Amino acid sequence: MTIDRGAPTRRHRGGTAVAYLHGTAAEPTADTDPGLRSDPELRLGLPYAAFCETHEPAWRALALTRIGSQSDAELVVTAVKADLARCWSQVLRFEEPAAYAWRLANRHVADWVASEEPVEVEAVTFAAVIGAFKQVAKGLLHSEADEVRLYAAILELPDRQRDVVILRYLLGLHVKVIAAYLGRPVATVHSNLRHARERLARRLGVGELPDGGGEL
Repeated sequence: MTIDRGAPTRRHRGGTAVAYLHGTAAEPTADTDPGLRSDPELRLGLPYAAFCETHEPAWRALALTRIGSQSDAELVVTAVKADLARCWSQVLRFEEPAAYAWRLANRHVADWVASEEPVEVEAVTFAAVIGAFKQVAKGLLHSEADEVRLYAAILELPDRQRDVVILRYLLGLHVKVIAAYLGRPVATVHSNLRHARERLARRLGVGELPDGGGEL
């Protein structure tokens, strides 16, 4: 399916199965621990493979949502991992290695999207993203047209809001973990989420889109 921002609804086409969006959400790990962030020696001992295993689901969810194809998303994730491997010792010197890696993933995705507009979204990717947001929409999605509008609205969100939406609703991460991923205060994450829900609600033509992601 082509998500043409603001265009009439089009039927989506089939594609490769996407299993990652409904997988186990990443849990807080050593690099998100405030005590570890304050101890550079402990950070420097963080294994590259363990770091990637923990944070790949977030990079993949970002790439899948914005690119729409599992095979293309995997290419982006592979590029992120390769970049991290080349400068791993430097990455570990950042106060928030996960936040640096997220910014790197965003840059790779942005470069891909800039060269591949409009976004071609595989049917199963579309279904997985919308399935996650049906919990948030609370019965507000009554037709495929509503679903397409919501997906397009997610893609149109400002980067900061789209990031927290993906991490919160697709992966179900706690706002404290999201704050560590993005290198932002928890209060800022709450604000980003609130503004994102307001934007999505306006696009759907409803008064409010509640936070259906569970405990914050």
